[in-house]
This record gives sequence, C-alpha cells and structure tokens, in this order.
Amino acid sequence: MGFVLPRIYRWDQGEQARVLRLFLKSVGLPEIRFHDLRASWATLLLSRGVAPSKVMSMGGWSDMKTMMIYMRKAGIDIKGSTSVLDDMQTHGVREAEVYEIRSGNEC
Repeated sequence: MGFVLPRIYRWDQGEQARVLRLFLKSVGLPEIRFHDLRASWATLLLSRGVAPSKVMSMGGWSDMKTMMIYMRKAGIDIKGSTSVLDDMQTHGVREAEVYEIRSGNEC
C-alpha cells in the first residue's frame, strides 16, 4: 500500500508541519497543526476497531505509553465496560417519581 500523500523531500527532512501549513493557507483552509491531524487520524482508526499495534506501527510511535494517549482519547480502553449493567434486574425498585417543590411565598 502506498502513501496517501506523495513523499516529498521536505517531509523526509521533518518539515511536515510547515508544508501542511503552507498548503492549507494556499487553498484557503484554516490552519491545523500536523500533530493534531495525526492524533485525529489515530483516534479515528482506533475507534473503528483497528488494532492499536497496527495504528502504532503506521503512525510511527515507538512506545506503548505514547500510544495509550490516543487509545484513551478514542475511548477504547474503557469501551464496553458498563455493558454488564444492561442485564441488571431492578429487584423491586420503583420507577422514580417527580415532585414539584414550591417555595413558601407561592400560593
């Protein structure tokens, strides 16, 4: 699989942010930091079920500590945690009742 954008020399020299900023400005779009674009990409993939190890490899992160930041943002570290509550029985608990509370000055 190839790259989404062509690999240009300035990208390989660590100037991705500058190239992106100049491109966005030239086409009249608001500026976005390269880091934010990369983070959005990672959290989107994670939220869609792509394995963290694959996202980590594609994004170039070398340690799981950094990858955990994006996993938390995508909510996958807690996804499904409350599903055990779906089958709970009420065991005689009544539905909530709403009462109107009036102050002493009203008639």
